[in-house]
Amino acid sequence: MSAHTAAEMNAITFREGLLAPEPMPRFVALHALEEEIEHSQGSDAALASAAARFVERGIPYYNVQDPHYQAWVSKAVSYWEKLHGGAARAS
Repeated sequence: MSAHTAAEMNAITFREGLLAPEPMPRFVALHALEEEIEHSQGSDAALASAAARFVERGIPYYNVQDPHYQAWVSKAVSYWEKLHGGAARAS
């Protein structure tokens, strides 16, 4: 995955970034989630707050085969989709 910005990223490229074997795409994806949180602050404060707490914990130990890592990725993608959809509706 190249260095996508939040505006260029969709849920598929976001997930790909979090699952990438190299660390930089994972950091880029998590940063894109932070940008989504910043852009959605006014639309759903509770969701933005929960997502911010999730991001603050950072990326767990990377093991693409680990069910806990897979669950973390799924939760991140869920936040991404909710925030990204909310930002689109608020515009």
